[in-house]
Amino acid sequence: MLGPLVFVCAASPVQAAAVDPIVVPNSTNPVQFRLYLNGSPSATHLFNTFDVEAYGELLLRSPEAASLRRLTSPSSAALHNFLVDGEGPSLDPTNSMSIVERASGPDWSYVAVDATAAYRGRLKQYRRGILFVEPDLFVLHDHFIAEKPSKFLMTLHPSAATQLDPVWGDLRLESTNGGVRIHAPGQKKDPRFWTRMESSPLLPGTAAFQLGPTNKLAVLDLLTVFAIHKKGQTQELAFKLLQSNTAVGARIHREGMPTLVAFRNAPAESKPSLAGFAFDGPVGVDVFKPKRNLAK
Repeated sequence: MLGPLVFVCAASPVQAAAVDPIVVPNSTNPVQFRLYLNGSPSATHLFNTFDVEAYGELLLRSPEAASLRRLTSPSSAALHNFLVDGEGPSLDPTNSMSIVERASGPDWSYVAVDATAAYRGRLKQYRRGILFVEPDLFVLHDHFIAEKPSKFLMTLHPSAATQLDPVWGDLRLESTNGGVRIHAPGQKKDPRFWTRMESSPLLPGTAAFQLGPTNKLAVLDLLTVFAIHKKGQTQELAFKLLQSNTAVGARIHREGMPTLVAFRNAPAESKPSLAGFAFDGPVGVDVFKPKRNLAK
């Protein structure tokens, strides 16, 4: 028989500066997501960019601001992870991100940061959440509320070996020890496909890809899934975007087994639910696993 394992944990408010970068789930895990929070133009890495490391190698590398400064200003728009109306964040030490919430369950961990200050005058709110679901799944949730309808654009600079899948419109990389599939779930009528751009001469050995809504929006929730695998163990994956009045998330099938991830995008006093799944705190995770057969 099969049965669902549902794990939900209330948030732990933080509202404090954090060591840069923050590492999800932790610095000893074989797969890691490292987000750089320092908003200073003299930081070692470009603000709000990230590394994805798996099994001892970097599958996606954050631009090192220190090396970029020798060539050009690190505020060059094409290098940033997110552009709002064609402009990146304002780089200043006072615009650094802080951790605002943490949550965890037996099979997952979550951290959220506030990046609004770096887009002051353009965004009323920019909250970025990183969810890790064991053993090798990251879901990035970017929640934006703009001052006025705006154009949003996400840019990634993965390894030059990264391929753009022509059917799914997602990114796939096979490397020495493993690989990653990067997918942004969208609606059937409005799928979210990556497009290849001209790669930056400032980032040799990388490719450039962009993704974003075609129209201007005042509110945007964007999910980006990073599904990692060991070399020779590519997973069968499927994705479906889910939305309600209080939450956004996705149902992600890994080898036929669904995992539902849900992120609250309504005020904290609202009781969030998604596809009939109610949860507390900023995030909920429903992992479906086979029940153990205890029969002899």
